[in-house]
Amino acid sequence: MHTMSAASGLSVVIVMLGGRSYLPRCLDALQQQVGVARPEIIVPCDQSVADLAQLRHHYPEVQFLPVEGRRTYAELRAIGFHQARGAIIALTEDHCSPDPDWCQQVLKLHEAPHAAVGGAVDKGPDGILNWAIYLCDFSRYMNPVAEGSSAYLTDCNVSYKRRTLEPLAPLWAKEFHETTINWTLAGQGQSLWLSPRVIVNQQRSLSLSAALSERYRFGHLFARTRVAATPWMKRPLYAVGTLVLPLVLMARVARNVLVKRRARNRFLAALPAIALLVTVWALGELVGYLQGTLRGRKAGV
Repeated sequence: MHTMSAASGLSVVIVMLGGRSYLPRCLDALQQQVGVARPEIIVPCDQSVADLAQLRHHYPEVQFLPVEGRRTYAELRAIGFHQARGAIIALTEDHCSPDPDWCQQVLKLHEAPHAAVGGAVDKGPDGILNWAIYLCDFSRYMNPVAEGSSAYLTDCNVSYKRRTLEPLAPLWAKEFHETTINWTLAGQGQSLWLSPRVIVNQQRSLSLSAALSERYRFGHLFARTRVAATPWMKRPLYAVGTLVLPLVLMARVARNVLVKRRARNRFLAALPAIALLVTVWALGELVGYLQGTLRGRKAGV
């Protein structure tokens, strides 16, 4: 793997979340960027990607990194970040297509002393369930978003200065969790910047069973990440909070839709699906907090 010392230009790490059918749209968008040199594009691929030779044939300039076994999304991110050579390292996912000036905007904003730069996630026409998933995940990042400092950036549309990642290398040696990295950077007083000009367009379809399974896993992962830096005596408080978490999450989505004055009709149509999704997410968090609390008590941390 490349070391973190040789740096030039922009590297883009793509995590395959949506599946093989989504990747070409993302790659085509990155290869059609305007105003800048073509970025280094890196796609870590575990054994779930069966047609790697065909992908390499169609996209010879893309670095497809074969990885043994099945890997988590966080592991794939870390593998991609270790391979990247750019002075700026951006992260997105295969179900997101960057706007034509995405790379240009990323590099322009990184001329300022921001440790990380995030952007907006927009969406076109789609079904009710897919809109419910989008609103749960990305209503915070639906344009219009305010240009300025932000406590939150999405791993579908975020970039980092290499020099800010190097001191944090132990935190992402095996898994790259953007929440851990972003919270650490913010705790150091570094700038996390959100811009409405850095745009990706999200398009992904899931069945209800797949969506619920993903909600549970993501909620559980969020809880695990959160409790890792929390004394065990405080962890039961997080668990109790999950009892009202579905209402809190629904209120956040509703607030974002109302403030942004977008997708109101889609929000109303998707409300039952949103309620189900956030309830399963809260269940995942609850289990994660309880498991973390029990482990903490046994370990005395």
